[in-house]
Amino acid sequence: MDIDTGILTQQYELVLEFVAKFAQYGPFAGILLAMLEAFFPPLPLVVFVTINVLAYGFWQGYLYSFIGTFIGSWFVFLLIRRFGHSRFSRLVHKSRRFDNLLHWIKDKGFVPIFIMLAFPFTPSIVVCGLAGLADVKKDDYFFALFFGKLIMVFSLSFIGYNVGSFISKPYRSMLLILLTIVVSFIGKRLIAWYEKEIEKKRSKKHRKA
Repeated sequence: MDIDTGILTQQYELVLEFVAKFAQYGPFAGILLAMLEAFFPPLPLVVFVTINVLAYGFWQGYLYSFIGTFIGSWFVFLLIRRFGHSRFSRLVHKSRRFDNLLHWIKDKGFVPIFIMLAFPFTPSIVVCGLAGLADVKKDDYFFALFFGKLIMVFSLSFIGYNVGSFISKPYRSMLLILLTIVVSFIGKRLIAWYEKEIEKKRSKKHRKA
């Protein structure tokens, strides 16, 4: 147990050395790092946010992460809104789940975008892409993105900033992980419930037609 803890401590110290060097590149590096997740969904935003809060401190890291992911998500929305209909609409309609989410966004606008972006670990490119294909008003998307990302990035920053306690305070870490899982579960269940409601409404429309 002590050996395992020692290895984890050494690895964490190496991480701190890396983020200390990373911070030398200034705020632009932190902002650019968070922007990448919007364009490359396999890249985990929580890792980038963790690097930022460890490198710049909680509030500065939170701010740079928020600015980066906000700008990236805004550009993705504009690009797909302008050029993505012909390329992605057919792919979305082939997936019943994405098609339902698309209709939900078209019907409600601000609310579903905000809900999906506020919960941690939601892939931004999916939400931004669907919002672009749904031709959501720019103002509605802007405010949903702004407030949704404020909440999401704050929760990820809190997790990342306390990563050191995973070693020194394992019980606190377990509570934090459990809380994150519960919040993510609630978010997924809420989205799944909305999907079912949309499916019912669409089925009724088809029957009437």
